[in-house]
Amino acid sequence: MIMPGVKTMRQRFVWWSGLCGILGSVLSLIMVFAATIISPWFRWDTNALSEMGVGEVSLLFNSAMIIGGTFNLIFAFGIHENLGGEGLRKYGIALIKLGSVSFALVGIFTVSYPILHAIVALGTFILAPIGFILIGLGSKEGTMKKLSIITGIAALMAILILPIILLALPFNVGFAVPEIIEGLIVAAWIIFMGTKLLTFRQ
Repeated sequence: MIMPGVKTMRQRFVWWSGLCGILGSVLSLIMVFAATIISPWFRWDTNALSEMGVGEVSLLFNSAMIIGGTFNLIFAFGIHENLGGEGLRKYGIALIKLGSVSFALVGIFTVSYPILHAIVALGTFILAPIGFILIGLGSKEGTMKKLSIITGIAALMAILILPIILLALPFNVGFAVPEIIEGLIVAAWIIFMGTKLLTFRQ
């Protein structure tokens, strides 16, 4: 029998995983924005974020990828404990785990490794949003269902549709813009779910 106020190991793990999700998202975004400010050549109208993986701010940018991906992977295991591994949610969580690994690998396979970088970058952009949609479709709780589906679709549109729309603008916009927009959307879902994990009860 569990005494009131005493957390089980499972509760503690889920709590920590929620914290990892929140910290990983916030910290990685802060580090990426810091890299864009510190970099002597980066421009939002011409560059992609991944270009900072080599050069003067490479340590800061690549560390952001590795830290964010690692923390998000821990978070994904917490989501598994919280939501269970059944139906569409199981596949959605698996995609988030794979997306987290891809996120971390972006900091290892930089643009200096074009083919490997393209593979892990594609995984980072595509897998987690599809995972959100599957979790939403497999959920019964209204808020989570709607938020997961809307967030997943918005993230995919940001990275797949927005770049095409931006081409029609009368001024230049670098690929970094849709990248950071998708990153903010994904972070919003992770932070939302992270707060739910912080209040997890077995």
